[in-house]
Amino acid sequence: MQLMATRKEPRDFVHLDELWDADRHWPQYFYQHKVWVFADEYRAELTGDEDYSRIVIHGGDDHGWLFSRPLLCKFLVAATLGKIVLPVSERQLQQLGFVRWQGDYI
Repeated sequence: MQLMATRKEPRDFVHLDELWDADRHWPQYFYQHKVWVFADEYRAELTGDEDYSRIVIHGGDDHGWLFSRPLLCKFLVAATLGKIVLPVSERQLQQLGFVRWQGDYI
């Protein structure tokens, strides 16, 4: 039996999926005043899809903050993630260029 090389690669990659300490000014929290921090990227291969690199910060109750850029700018997204200081504050996120989302962030 001859094995064939494949070029198949994942399109989605999760960089971070954690609960981080948040300051006391968030309207909603997860357990012990934590917010969910999720960073991922998507390489579009399907017609009509757009690639992205993003950070989603979720405070609960279907609202939070989003920093999303084209995949080409993933180093900017990574640098922005590195600038977040604990405890996470909404003011800090706004200053870093995050936008508020409510409902679906996808």
